[in-house]
Amino acid sequence: MLEQAVQRVVSEWIAAEGWQDVSEIVVERPADHSHGDYATPVCLQLAKSARRAPRVLAEELRGRLLADAEISELVETVDVAGPGFVNLTMSAPALSGAVRAMLAAGEDVGRGVRERPLHVLLEYVSVNPNGPLHVGHARYAAYGNTLSRIMAFSGHKVSTEFYINDYGRQMEMFGRSVAARYAQALGLDLPVPEDGYQGEYVKSIAAAVITEIGDSMLEELRIGGLEDADSTAIGFFRVRGYELVLEQMGADLESFGVGFDRWFSETPLHAEGRVQETIDKLLASGDAYARDDAVWLRTTPFGDDKDRVLIRSNERPTYFAADIAYHLDKLERGFDHLINIWGADHHGYVPRMKAAVEILSHDPEMLEIIIGQMVNLLEEGELRQMSTRRGEMVTLAELVDAVGVDAARFFLVMRSHDQTLDLDLALARRQSAENPVYYVQYAHARIAGILRNLPAEQAAWLSDEGGLVPAAAEGLFELTYERELIKSLAWFPQLVIEAADRRAPHRVVGYAQELAGLFHVFYKNCRVIGVEPVVSRSRVGLCLASQRVLARCLDLLGVSAPESM
Repeated sequence: MLEQAVQRVVSEWIAAEGWQDVSEIVVERPADHSHGDYATPVCLQLAKSARRAPRVLAEELRGRLLADAEISELVETVDVAGPGFVNLTMSAPALSGAVRAMLAAGEDVGRGVRERPLHVLLEYVSVNPNGPLHVGHARYAAYGNTLSRIMAFSGHKVSTEFYINDYGRQMEMFGRSVAARYAQALGLDLPVPEDGYQGEYVKSIAAAVITEIGDSMLEELRIGGLEDADSTAIGFFRVRGYELVLEQMGADLESFGVGFDRWFSETPLHAEGRVQETIDKLLASGDAYARDDAVWLRTTPFGDDKDRVLIRSNERPTYFAADIAYHLDKLERGFDHLINIWGADHHGYVPRMKAAVEILSHDPEMLEIIIGQMVNLLEEGELRQMSTRRGEMVTLAELVDAVGVDAARFFLVMRSHDQTLDLDLALARRQSAENPVYYVQYAHARIAGILRNLPAEQAAWLSDEGGLVPAAAEGLFELTYERELIKSLAWFPQLVIEAADRRAPHRVVGYAQELAGLFHVFYKNCRVIGVEPVVSRSRVGLCLASQRVLARCLDLLGVSAPESM
């Protein structure tokens, strides 16, 4: 559309003049309608390189735009404003053409085609299987799944993965906690370790184990207690406990609309010797070295503040060593780009992990780490705190029970991932226009109702979508309400690309709210039935295009698009 044409003309202009290229040629929709339908500040960006006043450049760009055959068919006016802005107003034929193009695209309206699509591995959630998923995890699940949908729709190939942290001290402590609750349920007084897992959910896991095996492990616990590291019973409770937790995680995520192409367990990396093989490879390449009875990775040349330990003086590998082995496995699978979504508590871990992947791949951009922020759950105006170890949490399942999947997913991606999110349960449950997900879904349902209730003669128009908006007709889409709705719809393909490239699902949420609002205003001020047939047909076409874009927005967010409400 127009924005791509403007970017093309500006790029050709910069190349012809030999100026320094700008990082981004911005073509945006101005908030003030008097400034046209689109505007670009690019001449202000070019002024230094061109050594000319921005307004002089703007006048030259105006001439180039008007001389371009594609743009001359799309615009009604091109104006220079302020210190050097260029404002463009679309022509009526261009608006009609935009609607026709959207209708021709059908269900694929807005789908991107990449010149160089990437095969991306997106890893997210990846929590220890030692307790239920809580609201904080739910945010990463909603964000990661929505991002994967948007990136795939924008033209990339995306594979998703959950890394199961099922090895190490936390899992050993979890196994001892389950064993203690098992013993207590059968009358043996074994207290949960002081730094163990105290939550009620551990009792539920122990009860499930009792259902499976009865008291067959009780005698071994009576004899050996909880401290025997080689205890068959402790090993059993660790493994069976995390299996039950993982099964529940999978079920909760599936009901939340989140699935993974692969669940990758950490344990085989250790059991199969792959952690040690990775360390040996780094030692052989000189990227790792031995010092003070430990093995270290040289991460400081890659931006880390100090080198990092891979094997401790007690000869045990660090968590970092296992993470490197895992990322080596990712690289060996041939992905073009790796994205990890991590919690806020992992911020300090980023430099060393990026350094390790750069060492392995020789590509500083191979690994991208997105740090998410926490969720504050508001219930009756009060904050709910969450701790897996203490068992004080609101689980993902409880959140879904409280507000439903649609509201939960919509609210969890409403804000940028790098901002703390306040989720208001009362608002999420509200069935009114104050609830943003309800507002957007209602717009879709309203359009479905309009199309469903068309008189028979008008309903027949839908069998010929290409004829809904004539290629050349006077008097179409003249009202501001129509123009604003069409401009918003035409922006959707660009919105998808931006949301994918900026890893910003919240932009889809904001866009969907804006589009819903514009449709509601259009519906209030523009009659669809009972006006001149050609106008009626074109507005039916505009309704259909709006419905499809709203449905796609909701689908990208993992939210349903109801036909009635």
